[in-house]
Amino acid sequence: MAILCLHARDLDSCKRAAERLASSVRRIDGVALGDGAELLVLLPEVDLDEATERAQDMLREVAELAPESRIGVAICPEDGGDIDSLLSAARAAAEASPPGAARAASELQNTMQVADQRIVVTDPAMIRLYKLIERLAQSPIPVLINGETGAGKELAAAAIHHWSPRRTGNLITVNCAALPETLIESELFGHERGAFSGAVNTKLGLFESASGGTLFLDEIGELPAVAQAKFLRALETKRITRVGGTQERAVDVRVVAATNRNLEQEVAQGRFRQDLYFRLSAATVMLLPLRERRRELPILARSFLVEACERANRPPMAIAVDAMHRLLAYGWPGNLRELRNTMDFVAATSSEPVLLRCHLPERMGAQVPPMASDVIAKPVDSPDRHFRPLEEELRELERSRMIEALAATGGFQNRAAELLAMPLRTFAAKIKLYGLSRRPPPTKEG
Repeated sequence: MAILCLHARDLDSCKRAAERLASSVRRIDGVALGDGAELLVLLPEVDLDEATERAQDMLREVAELAPESRIGVAICPEDGGDIDSLLSAARAAAEASPPGAARAASELQNTMQVADQRIVVTDPAMIRLYKLIERLAQSPIPVLINGETGAGKELAAAAIHHWSPRRTGNLITVNCAALPETLIESELFGHERGAFSGAVNTKLGLFESASGGTLFLDEIGELPAVAQAKFLRALETKRITRVGGTQERAVDVRVVAATNRNLEQEVAQGRFRQDLYFRLSAATVMLLPLRERRRELPILARSFLVEACERANRPPMAIAVDAMHRLLAYGWPGNLRELRNTMDFVAATSSEPVLLRCHLPERMGAQVPPMASDVIAKPVDSPDRHFRPLEEELRELERSRMIEALAATGGFQNRAAELLAMPLRTFAAKIKLYGLSRRPPPTKEG
């Protein structure tokens, strides 16, 4: 399914375009006025190529009635699995398209390069959030980043450092949950030689190492109470004393902290110092979980799969429609980290050119095809026999029939499509979906 968003010069032009298109679209299509000078067209049962072609035809049809019109094209589920995501994608594509042209939402992969990290930001809420981060980066005040595990808190911290006047200094990252309680003070503030057993050399702490740059404290909610008090003093005075030393040393550090806990509740329950919380939360950023970033999820899934295939040294894979619907329906408790791991798993375990729903991990509710031995061992009328989704069996049948038709016609698509009574455009789209060869197979003589 596709949604087209036509932006006209004014409301009158938009209404004239609507009247013209309402009489020329298919019966199953829908045409409606949107917000302002905006016309929305719903096209069921079309892919990106056909939708883009239809959009260009529409622009030609309304060129005189609605000059300077432009169209954005969004496809379900490639650009989103719900109406809000698709409308947002189509509108963004229309805004980015020049007058008289059509543009696909898939072309609008808004990426930002932060040091050696590439951040995909397409969801409107995430775009606003990163604009806020860019403004906060210019200020020296501490920033507290809230978000679920794997939501991208470390990427946000890297962006704050990269866009700040301190970008030439060090970005020192420490996971507070991984610090041994007996060594936290030494890790943060350093120690002098002989300060304790095993301290054979003087060691710089994280504060000194980050001086002139940024200190990022991940999972700050895991910091023990004793360390919280000393950490607060270092923030307020900008001076530290090494363990075993007597001399205070000035440090110039910008602090960014992150947590997946609700620190206000931690304060109320006495597990986190209120004064430290107020000091750290001079500015607060809340990262959305992946399940709420509907516009970005398909883009990230495709991007992570390409990277996973490169790491696995295998050809790139496409994502089938049913698999994308499953990805969009899943809750992603592990957020970006879980999505990346899922694509790594698929690239390592599937030899197919297309990611199907059955290739996804079982925790996602994907149905895995049964082994032949399982089918043989169970009688047909057994109540617990392993059923497969009917759509998977139909898809496999369709793929095999297309292969047979191509073989029977020497690989010529138009003749193979005629054998199956399938529209050529649909046949070509499914060749791409199933990863079939577009060329005629070589003859025995060749």
